[in-house]
Amino acid sequence: MMQLYDCRLGLPVSLLSLSLGLTLLNISAAAQSKYTPPSASASIVSGIPFSSGQALQSEIQQRFVECDRHNMCDGKPLTEYKCSTDPSHNTVFLKLGQQTIFYDAKMGVDADGSELSKTHPGETDQPATSFRYKLPGSPSVNADKVPYIAVPGGSFRKNLGIGLGDVAAVVYKDHVVYAIVADVGPNCKIGEGSIQLHEMLIGAGHGCKMRDEQGVCTKPSNSGIENGVLYFIFTGSYPKIASGLTPQNINDRLTTVGPALMDALKKPAK
Repeated sequence: MMQLYDCRLGLPVSLLSLSLGLTLLNISAAAQSKYTPPSASASIVSGIPFSSGQALQSEIQQRFVECDRHNMCDGKPLTEYKCSTDPSHNTVFLKLGQQTIFYDAKMGVDADGSELSKTHPGETDQPATSFRYKLPGSPSVNADKVPYIAVPGGSFRKNLGIGLGDVAAVVYKDHVVYAIVADVGPNCKIGEGSIQLHEMLIGAGHGCKMRDEQGVCTKPSNSGIENGVLYFIFTGSYPKIASGLTPQNINDRLTTVGPALMDALKKPAK
């Protein structure tokens, strides 16, 4: 096949296109790394090196933008989990330091693993979470008791090195909560957190509308947080909480390990 050349640069057209493409990606990366967090969260994220963050592949963010605008997932029309009525509102994807994936989005309510989801299957979410404790019966993480986040399905976790069980910091306005990556959601939607995570970030009643006499959620909230939630996932951090992890000690593990990982992110690289 004949190879075409650009006479001005003496480069094959295919190589020229590749060069221009890489230049555009670099320009995009430089622009994205100038991310400025919401002023309401400035004190919480002070010291985090957003300006030196490495912008991730544009295809990752484009997946969620496409879904928000056109109800399309990887070029295919959606028949369920449509985004137009529940947009992700994602604007940034950065790699901070060596192991932290950062993005912003909305936060929908995930009731997977809760007593409510087990007693009313199909009416709320799934009765089980993707992450399971390494205990007899492989119990799920209870959305009503543990702050956790869900991440998109498909190749998302593999491409970014995110593992189920990794520790995350979730920031909304002037609050930060340490959570576990415990569930997987639709491929082209991002931004989902457990009932407990919502209530720890905003207050009682924002993750669950109604509770019984034992305090168990009987009706989850369907409002969530529209946008401006900041997610920091510390990839490869699961081993720091894994040994002997149980439903009884998971929250203590998260509040011990999470702040240490966040503090390390804020320290200047040597």
